[in-house]
Amino acid sequence: MRSAAVACRSDPAIQPDGGRERVPGSTGIEIPALLLFASETAALVSQVVWIKQLSLVVGVDVYAVTTGVSAFFAGLALGGALFGWWVDRLARPFLLYAFLELGVAVLGVAATLALARAAQPFAALEEVAGPLAWALLFALVAAPAVLMGGTLPVLIRSRAPQAGQVGAEGGRLYAANTAGAIAGALLTSFVLIPLLGVRGTAFAVAVINLAAAAGALGLDPATSLLAPAGSVPKLTRLAGEARIALMLYAVAGGIALGYEVVWSQAIVPFMSTRTSPSPWSWRHT
Repeated sequence: MRSAAVACRSDPAIQPDGGRERVPGSTGIEIPALLLFASETAALVSQVVWIKQLSLVVGVDVYAVTTGVSAFFAGLALGGALFGWWVDRLARPFLLYAFLELGVAVLGVAATLALARAAQPFAALEEVAGPLAWALLFALVAAPAVLMGGTLPVLIRSRAPQAGQVGAEGGRLYAANTAGAIAGALLTSFVLIPLLGVRGTAFAVAVINLAAAAGALGLDPATSLLAPAGSVPKLTRLAGEARIALMLYAVAGGIALGYEVVWSQAIVPFMSTRTSPSPWSWRHT
C-alpha cells in the first residue's frame, strides 16, 4: 500500500488538486482565468468605445446605448452558442481560442474605424430605408462580439471539467470574466480614451487580443489532446425543467440589460455621458 501511494504521488495525471483529480491535458485554472480576464477587459473597452462612437453617429445617447448594448450582447449570445457547440467537437481548444482572439483584433479595429465614418452613410440610408439603417450600426458592433462570445465556452473546455465540476470551473472562469469587464469599463473612461483617444484605444485593445492569442498558441503544443474529434455524444433535446431554466435566465438577462440602459440615462443629470479626450489627445480621435 505504501508503494502504491508513492506511485500515485509521482504520477502527475492523478495527483489531487484541491480535492479533485487533475485531468490529463488540462491546465491550471490560473492561465485560462488570466486569458479570460484579458479577453473581457478588451471586450468592455471596445464596447464603451463603440457606444461613444454611436452617440456621435445617431446623436441621441439613449439610442446609442440601446443599440450598442443590444448588438454587443446579441453577438455574445450567438458566439457563445455557436462556439460552445463547436468546441466540444475539437481536441485543441487553445488553438480555437487563439483564432478567436486574432479575429477579434482585426474585426474590432475595423468596426472602430468604420463607426468613425458611419455618420454620413447612416443618415443617407435612414432617409431611404428608415429603421433598417440601424441594422448597419448593429452589424458593425455585433460582428466582433460574436467572436468575443466564444472565448468563455472555449476556455471552460480547456479545463476539461468532469461531471460534478462544471459548475465550479465555470464559476471561477466567469468570475475572471466579470473582473475583466469591470477593469475594461474603468480603464476606457478614465485612462485609455483620455490618453490615447478613440483610435489609439482601439489599437491598444488589438494588442491585448494579440497578446492573448500568442499566449494561447504557446499553451496549445504543451497540452495533450483532450478528446479525439467526433467523440462527443450527440446533442439531446433539453428536458422540460432545463427549458424553463433557460427561459427564466433569458428573462433575468433582459431585465438586467434594461436596467443598464435606464441607469445610464439616470446618471445624465449628474455627469456628462460622453468620455472626453484630454487636450493633447485630440489628434488621435
